[in-house]
Amino acid sequence: MGDVNQKLYLEKFQPTVDGPILEVGSKDYAAIDHGATMPFRKVFPHNEYIGVDLEAGNGVDRTIDLVAGIGDLAENHFALVICCSVMEHVPRPWKMADNITRLVRPGGKLYISVPWVWRYHQYPDDYYRFSFRGIMELYPEFDWSCIHYSTTVPGEFFVVKESCLGIDNALAVTHKQGQSRRKYLPYLMVNMLGAKRQLAQRAA
Repeated sequence: MGDVNQKLYLEKFQPTVDGPILEVGSKDYAAIDHGATMPFRKVFPHNEYIGVDLEAGNGVDRTIDLVAGIGDLAENHFALVICCSVMEHVPRPWKMADNITRLVRPGGKLYISVPWVWRYHQYPDDYYRFSFRGIMELYPEFDWSCIHYSTTVPGEFFVVKESCLGIDNALAVTHKQGQSRRKYLPYLMVNMLGAKRQLAQRAA
C-alpha cells in the first residue's frame, strides 16, 4: 500500500507494465493510517499481481521475509517490483535489496519510495532514512531515472537532478525563536524508478 503521491508517481512514470508485478509491503494499514493508504493493485488490474508482507492481512498474497530470502517467489520473474515506505522499517535493508534484485527480471523495473525527512514511525519499527544516492548504492544493478522528492501535499513533486541537488534545502523554512533561528525541512519522500540491466550490460 502507498500514499496518494506514490500512486500518482506510478500512474505518471509507469502507467503500464508488460508482465507480472510484485508489491513489497502490501498489507493495508488503512485502519491505522485513517484511510491515508492507497492501493497500487488497482493501477494494474490486468497484470498478474502478488503482494508480500511480513504478516497476513488485507492485500497480502504471500507472507515472506525478504531479508531472509525470496521464499517461493520466482527469481528473475517480475516486470515491476513496487517497494514503497518499506526500506526504513527493515533492520538490514542491504539484505532485502539483494533479494529484491534477484526477483526483478533483466530489463524489469523497480519503483522505490523511501523517506528522506520524516518522523519516527513504527511498522513494527523504524531504522533508516535514505538519500537517493543511498538507494543507488543498495541497488547497484539498476539504472535510475525519474528521481523526485514528494511532500505531504497531493501532487507536489520536485525533480532531483545534478544541477539542483539542493532542492530539499531550498524548501526549508526558518523561524525566529528568541535570539535564535531554527530551520525546518518539510517531510520529503525520495521516489525513483530503476531499470535492471540486462546480463550483457551487467557483465561489461
